[in-house]
Formats: sequence, structure tokens, C-alpha cells
Amino acid sequence: MAFRQVLQGLLLTSLTTATPIFKRSFPDPEPMTGDISGFVHDPSVIRRDDGTYFLFTTNNKTNIASAPSMSGPWTHLGPALPNGSVIDLPGRDDLWAPDIAKLDDTYYLYYSVSDWGAQNKSDIGVATSTTLEPGSWTDHGSIGIPADQRYNRIDPNLFRQTETSTPLLAFGSFHDNIFQYPMADPPLHILEDAEYTQLEQNTTRENVEGPYQFRWLVNGENFYYLFFSGGACCNAPDKLEVPGEEYRISVCRSGSPNGGFRDKDGKDCVTENGGSLVYASHGDVYAPGGQGVFYDPGQESVVLYYHYVKPSVGYEYEKFFFGWNKLDFSTGWPEVVS
Repeated sequence: MAFRQVLQGLLLTSLTTATPIFKRSFPDPEPMTGDISGFVHDPSVIRRDDGTYFLFTTNNKTNIASAPSMSGPWTHLGPALPNGSVIDLPGRDDLWAPDIAKLDDTYYLYYSVSDWGAQNKSDIGVATSTTLEPGSWTDHGSIGIPADQRYNRIDPNLFRQTETSTPLLAFGSFHDNIFQYPMADPPLHILEDAEYTQLEQNTTRENVEGPYQFRWLVNGENFYYLFFSGGACCNAPDKLEVPGEEYRISVCRSGSPNGGFRDKDGKDCVTENGGSLVYASHGDVYAPGGQGVFYDPGQESVVLYYHYVKPSVGYEYEKFFFGWNKLDFSTGWPEVVS
């Protein structure tokens, strides 16, 4: 949710200096139809068993859109929680960074309640549904992550390795970045007396947030990938970051879902500022991030999706776009392909 932390990002910019990252050439987002402009920040996508795709995004008490494919046409359906969250904190009517997951026959929608600069007044909640449709959601409130100076309780993402594994919830934005808690089953609350695990940390001025956990089999070996966004998301043209330091998507990898993540060069992602670039600004694509990853049967491929800016259209908050691309894991590391 870097767009909620722009002021802090600008302050850090004025205090420190970093070496720009060299840019690479990337494919443009795949073509898409429908009208969901203004409803695309921090997307989370799931495919229902009937083949309908559902998109959940930040703002408006968590927006819902649907489409027959990733390419659309996307149709805005309305809010998931029209009465806001039962969590009594500032931001309960303007929910951020949703994450949608299905366990057994139930859909779990995790969301963030927060406000500008409100680290210890943030919280993560969860709602459930059996259909994904507006009007079907039951809000269960906070999942019980305790406040801590090391992290901000926003940007949730649920991961379960198998149907019998303990669900794991990653989260975090700014501060010491990304952490993980084990969840109860069903995953409405963290496990009692659970301790957190730190998954990623960047000790430079880099702002890191928005974790997304994903498992993929490469040459018979399971790898666990931690995707995340870093840099400045949504600055205006007169305050843009140094080229290469704007929002972008990176990844680390481990043989375990609980930590030990390293990047492609072998750098530890907690102690050595590790993170390998996956997708970044190019052409008329600026500051992609807020990403998610899933296997899409409709494309017969793993898909990366995200929000981004088209400089030719404008940098205003309501002018962001929703984009997606296929991911190739043949080398063991995700590569965006056409």
C-alpha cells in the first residue's frame, strides 16, 4: 500500500540516496477489456469453479469485479463489505489491500484497516463467503495479530501448502517489512501463542511491502516464492523517484514456506537486502506493483497480475490500470513472458 505511504517515502528520499537500478525490457501487459477504471489498486484475483474470475481491490469497502477470463470484459459489481469492517479503527470504511483465498468450500477475504501513518492503529480482518458475490460476505473482524513496532498490520496474504498443512499469513509494509504468522484452521485467527517469522527485510531506503506467497514445482523440486513490491508507488510527475527506484515487483525463493528466502544471486532476503527483479517500468508502463500470482487454467499458465500507471494517460490515483502477464518458471525463477 505504498500509495498510502507517499509522504513517508518522500521524507526518506530527502534523507538518503540510493543507486538507481538498471532497467530491463519487459513485455507490455496483456490486452484487457471492460470498465473497472478507478477500481484496480492492490488487486487480488481468484477463479471460481464455474470459470468466472473475481477481482478484489482497495477502497470502497473492498471493490468486487468479475469477468469470464483474465482478459475481461471486467464488470464492477460493488463492495464486499457495504457496511465497512466491524474493526473499530480509522479506515474501517476504506479497506485496503484485499487478499482472496479458497480453503475447502469457503472463500476467505483478508483486508487491511488503516489510515495515513497509523502503524499501531492498523489491523487485518477477514470475511467469508461461499459464492464470492456481493451481499454474501460475513465479516469476522480482526485475525488477532498483536501490535509490534517491527511491522505494520496491512497487506495480508494467505498461503497453504497442502489441504492438511497449517495456513500461513504473510503481511507487512515499510518498517522492518514482511512477516508471517501461522493461522488456525479454519483461518479466522492466528494460532494461539503463535510467534512470527520474518520473511524479508531491506535495510536501505527501499520501501518494501505487499507480500505474495506462491509454490511451484521446478524439475521435480518444490520451490516457495515470495513476491513483493518495493519503491515508491504513486508519486506525482513533479515528485517522481529517480528512474529505477519507482514501484516494481521482486521475488525471493526458498525450499521452505517458513523462511530462508534468497534471491537469484544467493543474497539472503532478511539479512542481505536480497530480491530479484521480476517486473518494472518500461515504455508506457510505470510503477507496477501490488501484485498477486496464481495458476490460471484459462491461460494454462501461471499469471502475474498488478496495478500500474500509464504515463500517457496520467498519474492520478483514479487513472491506474489493472494488468497481467504470463510467468515462465523454466529456469527456476519467474520470468514475465508474452
